[in-house]
Amino acid sequence: MSQIESRLNTLRQQSGHEETHPQSQPVKFPLREQLQRLSVPRRSQSVAQSRCSDDALAVLLGGRLVADGLILVEDFVPSGTAHGRYTVERDLSGAFGVLGHRHASGDVLFMDTETTGLAGGTGTLVFLLGLARLDDDGLMLRQYFLTGFSGEAALLDSAAEFIDNGGTLVTYNGKSFDAPLLAARYRLAGITDPFADLPHIDLLHPTRCAFANRWEDCRLQTAERRLIGFQRVDDLPGSLVPEAWFGWVRWGATQMLPKILEHNRWDLVSLTALLSALGTCYRQPTAGDADVLAIARHFLRRGDEQTAHRTLSENADHLCADGLLELARLHRRQGDWQRATAIWHALAEAEHPEALERLAKYYEHVARDLSAAMSLTGRLQTLQPRDLAHRHRQARLEGKQGTPTASEELIQPGDSTIRQPPRPPQTKGQSR
Repeated sequence: MSQIESRLNTLRQQSGHEETHPQSQPVKFPLREQLQRLSVPRRSQSVAQSRCSDDALAVLLGGRLVADGLILVEDFVPSGTAHGRYTVERDLSGAFGVLGHRHASGDVLFMDTETTGLAGGTGTLVFLLGLARLDDDGLMLRQYFLTGFSGEAALLDSAAEFIDNGGTLVTYNGKSFDAPLLAARYRLAGITDPFADLPHIDLLHPTRCAFANRWEDCRLQTAERRLIGFQRVDDLPGSLVPEAWFGWVRWGATQMLPKILEHNRWDLVSLTALLSALGTCYRQPTAGDADVLAIARHFLRRGDEQTAHRTLSENADHLCADGLLELARLHRRQGDWQRATAIWHALAEAEHPEALERLAKYYEHVARDLSAAMSLTGRLQTLQPRDLAHRHRQARLEGKQGTPTASEELIQPGDSTIRQPPRPPQTKGQSR
């Protein structure tokens, strides 16, 4: 008998199990299998015996089993249904336009995923894919839920069929997370990614643009609470969603699975309300306490200077100093010097350096009031004594006024003790 066999027999005797194999016979099970048998928790065996079937789980979730390992749950939200302070709207073309996106032909599609982790990459699985289509009647929702890893190919195929007619895709952080993750899963499955060619608007970016300086964060649930006016009750936190799904896969636990679908459903419905709410905020920034200057710069990046100018002008009472300077700049670009200088004078009273500099340039180059320009430059030098640009401006203004500059006062006529500056060296080809 080998040493391993002898050791196993000793362990059996110590644990109360008698050796049933003659010493001349080999051990019935290999060592690795023996260790695996000892390491299997007894709880998993009892849970596996009571685990419900996929058909029973489909009934529990209010859906139906459409393929091996895949449950489909469908729902419908009629147009006009309230969601916080907003409703499920039929026409969102105005919101697309003001946010800088062209709505392509077809329906508006909303997408949100629940995954096994937030790291992304090929090791992350989409176990719940929520899709919604908005048409004239309302919002049609479909949630594809995996009961196990075997249903992924069916999930990917079913999603492709649902969005076959095209449309405009709307997500929240989907460009950075959901879409790349789905693209990786389609690539691994050898299936063409149906989301790749869809026009895509990620609502995280316009939300962050308008409220990054107003809110503590720009998570979807923060937007729900502060902009839409919707508060979730007894919601499963997103950080616990993967754990709840693994509880089903490993132990057959079903208690938290309905909450996963409810969490995903709220995400989808909130996307429709948020799209409408952002459209309103970008047209009327103060209605949602949005950052007026940030929204104006959004229009400037699109090349829409007229809308940016109107946004700042209509909300001038809500602008900070940087916003007022941007408004003055747009006034100047349109040749409205009266309104531009009025803003600069108001800010100059508070000794704002940029406003003082703008006024100094205006009086020097436009109004030709050199005395006013000199006075403003003096105030700038007091505020920013180390800025060489202010010294150069003062020297230039003194020269224009005919006042000797500091360098000119060092050389008096007839002073033989001061050398004249050397002549510049001549280059090849210059005449002497």
